[in-house]
Amino acid sequence: MKNIKKILLLIILMISFSCTEDNIAIEDSFLNYDIPIVSVTSDYIVGAQYSRFIRRSTVPEEPTIGVYNPNVSDPAVYEEHVKQAQIAGIDFFIFQFRSANNQNQNNQDTTFINELQAAPNAGDVNFALSYNFGNMGLNNNNRIESKGLVQRFIDDFKLMTPFFDQTNYMKVDGKNVVYLLNSHNLHSDDNAALYQQMRAELTDLGVELYLIGMQNEWTPTLRYDFRFVNGVDAVTHATYAAVNKNLYDRIINFHKFMDQAWLYHKETFEKYNIEYIPTISPSINLKIINGGSNINVFDKDAPWFRANCNVARRVAGTNRIVLVDSFNDWNRGTQLESATSYGEQYLQILREEFKTN
Repeated sequence: MKNIKKILLLIILMISFSCTEDNIAIEDSFLNYDIPIVSVTSDYIVGAQYSRFIRRSTVPEEPTIGVYNPNVSDPAVYEEHVKQAQIAGIDFFIFQFRSANNQNQNNQDTTFINELQAAPNAGDVNFALSYNFGNMGLNNNNRIESKGLVQRFIDDFKLMTPFFDQTNYMKVDGKNVVYLLNSHNLHSDDNAALYQQMRAELTDLGVELYLIGMQNEWTPTLRYDFRFVNGVDAVTHATYAAVNKNLYDRIINFHKFMDQAWLYHKETFEKYNIEYIPTISPSINLKIINGGSNINVFDKDAPWFRANCNVARRVAGTNRIVLVDSFNDWNRGTQLESATSYGEQYLQILREEFKTN
């Protein structure tokens, strides 16, 4: 009951400050404070989403390495990306891995990853998998048990084991990191039992997992009690940079809203021994893929991004992990990748904000 009241309070506070452009004030409110600066006294573990997509002709910027096809695996391109990851202090990339419930999709993702790993310097940066079970078509009326896909779910993790065996697969405390895309939508009769069954079969193979559950941005601890507890090791949100353009207060006081929300999530999840991992972006522009998007455009702005990094440092958990969305998603304008317009600026900022040297 106490947690329900906290969630309702958080929602009410957000709604109460989401009015009109002429009704924005933080005096005598929970936003009337300065966010403390957290110094970088030791290195953070930084992961970045590595995107595969068809580049839109409307993308306004060009990579410094030249325009490439991000829908195909080109070891020569990846070689340059690894070099940029080292400049940025990125410890690991996160690659999509779709369920073999659609074998063709799974084969595509496996081939894409394997071909990138053929780059001569691929071993200089670690990688992890982002498990996408979306092709299972799960919902509350079609749960994984009733669809007969429990073993498919477990076997998908077994398909990951050749990647786990690679020397540059990302591990935390010796456990293989797997990011679970939209894990709040893993509809099951008993999520904890499902995860435990999967972990048990992987343990029999000598494999231990560090699971990062993901849920939508700007949401309270969504279904955490039966989707995450006794299931995942950590929880993150999709990037909070996605803000409705009509929420003027949230745009203007972006970092304070994010700070308050993330501190709440960190406190809530830690009670259940679940680590909170912040996800940040250097910018966002969804008008590139949808000219009528109602999501506010946050253009590249160094102080704005540095403030994101500071809020992330404030809530990073025991393992000091921070995720970035994204390294190279030019279609959504969230990329860190070096561009002809801003050079390596955001790669350098990322290193300065999360590494000691």
